[in-house]
Amino acid sequence: MNSFVFRWSSKRIRKRGRLTSCLILIALVMAPLVCALIFSDSMMEGITSKYIYLSDGHLQLSYNYGKELEDFDVSLYPDMLYSADEVTTGYALMYSATGTSNVMVKGTDKDYFNDKRLDQITFMVASESDSTASASNLKGITISRATAKKLQVNIGDRVALMIVPDNPDKVLRPVLCRIDSIFYSGYDQLDSLLCFVDIDYAKTLYSEKSSTSIELLVKGDYMEKLDDVIAALGDGYGISKWNEYNVAVYENFVTSRQMIFIILLLVVVVAAFYTASVAQQMVQDDMTDIAIAKLIGSSDTLVKKSAFLSVYAVTVIGMLIGIVLGLLIGCNLGPILTGLSNLGLQSLSFYLLDFDINVPWLSILIISLCLLAISYVAIWLSLAKTRRISPIQLFTSL
Repeated sequence: MNSFVFRWSSKRIRKRGRLTSCLILIALVMAPLVCALIFSDSMMEGITSKYIYLSDGHLQLSYNYGKELEDFDVSLYPDMLYSADEVTTGYALMYSATGTSNVMVKGTDKDYFNDKRLDQITFMVASESDSTASASNLKGITISRATAKKLQVNIGDRVALMIVPDNPDKVLRPVLCRIDSIFYSGYDQLDSLLCFVDIDYAKTLYSEKSSTSIELLVKGDYMEKLDDVIAALGDGYGISKWNEYNVAVYENFVTSRQMIFIILLLVVVVAAFYTASVAQQMVQDDMTDIAIAKLIGSSDTLVKKSAFLSVYAVTVIGMLIGIVLGLLIGCNLGPILTGLSNLGLQSLSFYLLDFDINVPWLSILIISLCLLAISYVAIWLSLAKTRRISPIQLFTSL
């Protein structure tokens, strides 16, 4: 690098003023952008996992497609399938003395909550004294913390279910259940729709054939290759993917990711053009210095390079600082959100508060490259004004 360019650029960077403001602005733009990318990507991945493990499984096998569900043997697919669980589901109106709630009643067996599902959910159960005091002939039910709060009930209390028939030959009928436990997954929007009962009891509430299916959890790399798993299972089963049961949710995830990314790109574009504005102002402030530099023999190219390097270096430094700050904040979002939720902020019920941090390195790289590329072009174009600065201006300004 030419020594003049290096010294001139270093001098401009060391001087406080517009370049310092530019560095701070770029850092303050990049930090929330990275944090927003981490939050949106981690939350959407977390919500997807909640729906898969607690609501639908990766795949579902249904009756009436030639093969009986009882004939399905998960051990035939040891490399693909993690588990296969029979479930019976139906809808009901749950009500207590103080409120009502629409729920999906899900009948499961005792092995349903395996290690994968237990990673997604937390149970609160009654103590021995409470369970003895509340012992009765009523069937037990597990409801969510969100539903319990809405209905103002607790473990050991009774709730009524108005069963919505899945068969036109059946009629609405009420049943009474006892709350044996309360669960919490971190996502109230899903929790408020779910409740769990024993599968044998669920089969007495709903038609076994139409409401019973087998949920399949898929292993490792096959989570991204569900079509290959379906092909391996062969014909004879009615097989559905999790996103076919939650079309609106899945489409909302895709749309939200795209919109968030586009908005963040627009913010980056604005920040990049701000650096160009800083470069223009810097040239305006240093017209005398530039004229002197040209008087002693510096060319337009050297002057332009020195101005460009100082602004662009500050942009890069600010971007790196912002990325580091964003990663520090983004990787600690869980405790931050949990603390805010404890303050009673109702809007947080629409978000998942308990999720694993997933850093979207590719998105961060794309955002960073866009900032660098747009800044490069914008700054270089804005410095065209340096050509019009000549040594004669030193004498005309006297």
